[in-house]
Amino acid sequence: MLTGLFLMASLAIAVVVSQFHASYVERELAVQTQTEHYVKAMEAHVIYSIQSVDLSLIGFANAIKVLPAKQSQSAGTMADLLSWKGSSFNSDYWITFVDPKGNAIATSTGDKVLGASYADRDYFKVHVRNTYPGKLFIGEPAVGKVSKKRLFFLSRRVESAKGEFLGVVVAPLNVDRYINVFQNSRFDSDISISLVHGGGKVIARVPNSDQAFARDLSSTALFDNVRRTSTGTYKTVSVIDKLSRVFSYRVIDGLPLIIVVGSNDDETARLLQQNYVTAGCGLTALLLLMWIAGIFSLRTYTRQEEREIRYRTLYSASREMERQLLDNEEQRKKNEESMKQAALLFQNSGEGMMVTDARGQILTVNPAFSLLSGYKEKELVGHRAYDLASSRNDKEFFDRIFECVSKTGYWKGEIWQKSKDGEEYLVSMLINTVHDDEGNPFRYVALLSDITQKKASEELIWRQANFDALTGLPNRRMFNEHLRLEMKKTDRSHLPMALIFVDLDHFKEVNDTLGHDKGDMLLKEVASRLSASVRSTDIVSRLGGDEFTVILSELHNAADVVRTAQDILRKMSTPFHLGEHIAHISSSIGITLYPEDGRDAETLIKNADQAMYTAKEQGRNRFNYFAPFMQEATHTRMTLVSELREALQRDQLRVLYQPIIDLSNGAIVKAEALVRWQHPSRGLLAPAEFIGLAESSGMIKGIGDWVFQQAAREVLKLQAISSPSFQISVNKSAWQFRDDGSNYQLWLDFLRQLKLSPRSIIIEVTENLLLESDRMLALQHAHMQIAIDDFGAGNCPVSVLKQFGVDYLKIAPGFVAAKGDGLQISEAIIAMAHKLGIQVVAEGIETQQQLAAMTAAGCDFGQGYLLSKPISGEELEKQLQKQYAPVGK
Repeated sequence: MLTGLFLMASLAIAVVVSQFHASYVERELAVQTQTEHYVKAMEAHVIYSIQSVDLSLIGFANAIKVLPAKQSQSAGTMADLLSWKGSSFNSDYWITFVDPKGNAIATSTGDKVLGASYADRDYFKVHVRNTYPGKLFIGEPAVGKVSKKRLFFLSRRVESAKGEFLGVVVAPLNVDRYINVFQNSRFDSDISISLVHGGGKVIARVPNSDQAFARDLSSTALFDNVRRTSTGTYKTVSVIDKLSRVFSYRVIDGLPLIIVVGSNDDETARLLQQNYVTAGCGLTALLLLMWIAGIFSLRTYTRQEEREIRYRTLYSASREMERQLLDNEEQRKKNEESMKQAALLFQNSGEGMMVTDARGQILTVNPAFSLLSGYKEKELVGHRAYDLASSRNDKEFFDRIFECVSKTGYWKGEIWQKSKDGEEYLVSMLINTVHDDEGNPFRYVALLSDITQKKASEELIWRQANFDALTGLPNRRMFNEHLRLEMKKTDRSHLPMALIFVDLDHFKEVNDTLGHDKGDMLLKEVASRLSASVRSTDIVSRLGGDEFTVILSELHNAADVVRTAQDILRKMSTPFHLGEHIAHISSSIGITLYPEDGRDAETLIKNADQAMYTAKEQGRNRFNYFAPFMQEATHTRMTLVSELREALQRDQLRVLYQPIIDLSNGAIVKAEALVRWQHPSRGLLAPAEFIGLAESSGMIKGIGDWVFQQAAREVLKLQAISSPSFQISVNKSAWQFRDDGSNYQLWLDFLRQLKLSPRSIIIEVTENLLLESDRMLALQHAHMQIAIDDFGAGNCPVSVLKQFGVDYLKIAPGFVAAKGDGLQISEAIIAMAHKLGIQVVAEGIETQQQLAAMTAAGCDFGQGYLLSKPISGEELEKQLQKQYAPVGK
């Protein structure tokens, strides 16, 4: 009996010790997990800060590389560059340029370090030997020679375009930045966070930052572990604060930096010791009570007679038999209940369930599986589960499943199945193994859930986020990802990559004249033609609107870029058949090469856009490679746009009036309002120099309204001098007639305020704008007259002239100036217009012969430098006063 008591006591001790040990292990695992999470968070911060500084170093090194030889050796030039670059620096770091002899000649923080020698620094020695060609070097921590701050150094070698060593650009980083971040990241004083250089020295640490700075840890347990693996966890006593900690570390990929996070485990030891003391006292008391009870029981049992012992034995045997019978009955009832519950769960589960034997033959399936697959249970029993899988899953896929189940008894993943009617569907499957008493596989149980619709929805969401809904091409987001991937591929293969920026010419006119549905058809066809112009490995994207890009990767021949651009120009200028309509457009293309024209995606895109804009300015339907001068042109254009925004406020715009003569008697009966810009430094600018900028920037609306109001006020004066029938024509851009720019109702309101007849103003538009029916009809209903400018240069159907009540045709100057065919075309236009009741104005009359020809052809009015150049409103008023002066005066 005493032996049994001692066995029970031993078992109790073992259970308590086991629980204490498990608690201790669990706490250590929690500490390890905590430190590992800290390491990842701190690593992300350090990588981001290093990359931010390295971008500044790369930009400065590239800026020096393209400088002429004399400027690259000039301390003044270096200082100017650093001053410009330094505008975004903060106290965390600065940039210094060190010449080939190791002397500091320029810095972003002023001249405090100028002339100091850094030839003894590790980073300078490394770059002199060119040990890290084209790469970032991170030097060991040290105290700054001038700043006396705790620093570590990022640096890059600076070379000329010919590869000559020009010096070193270095960024000292203030260690206090990382100390502050580490300090603010700790939620417990037991946590230590360190940034260690790969050479062994501590860069930053909390706590004990002063004691730890530049401390050499190369002979400690940290580097013993680092030499074995780049990431891990170990336990040791810190050499800095002599505290025992669990440390997790990680060597930052590609950088000589190590993040180390430690957590003090004193609390774990204290708790374990306290628990052991408590448990020891409790177990001692338990053993004492058990020993007393044993002695008492032993004395009691020795006094019983043999008869009582036999009776007790018989009684005990009968009770044991009764108990076993009851237990067996109770166990049987429990087993029956469990079986009923399992069967109920199997039959009513929403997930498909399948049970197979060890060979994979189906034994049973539940109703949910039958509903999913279309097979009844009796149709599946005896068949292999493998037979239900789709042919999408190859043999290697099933080999991996069988290998995983054999090793672990478990597999979870996605698999394509085939239903009874042949439809394929995707399921999420979980396979578990049931083993027999000897540990051999006995049954396999599979749970299946249909995720076809879920996957389809996820795919749809992904496509909507990454592809253009109209054309199916990658959108701006996916394009940026592709561009960065192709740049990395180019860095590895050293084969150049080209970025082609395509902008459609005259697309707005198609949208405005044929409608947005035809515009969408055009964009789809453009996408198709672009894809057909490139290789299958190249990437075509739509950035938005009528802007497309093409990435030509891994170019073995530079001529391939030219051939591709020419092919795109040819296909874009081929007429597009949009249902019953035909659209004529072209394209302007800008080309940049990586890495020559930019080391990052943003620069490449910006430079390609500048090259494209230059192609548009040069006449469209052409391509241009990027050149540095385009940046200056873009800067000039942006400056001009900024100045134009202030031109109205500063009263710099002028309106001149070119008289229109009645060819039958030579009298001035009309005038055309022409806007000019009196630029403060460039003089008087013609419309061609700034109207395009006004249209593209949206300022044309305000300028157009101002010109209209000036012309209305002037015609009021001129009618008082001459006749109420005197008219002024005002040019209106297509931009002013679009949905967001049309103010024609405000024009009419302004005329009513002046008590001026709408017929006093003639609106001059191009032929394409005739198809803006709602705008044109509104002007017609308000009795405002309409003139078609440059008639004959476009493709205006004759039937439209009568439909929209056109009042005047202005023959294009090219026909007026031309002889032979030009004169015949002019005569035909005049005859046709008169048949339709439309009057004609001949523009650009510059010689007596042209005046005589137009008069002889029956033209109604004439305009040109022969008759009068554009003049101010005051000069026009004086001419009309002379014309209408009484004959006797």
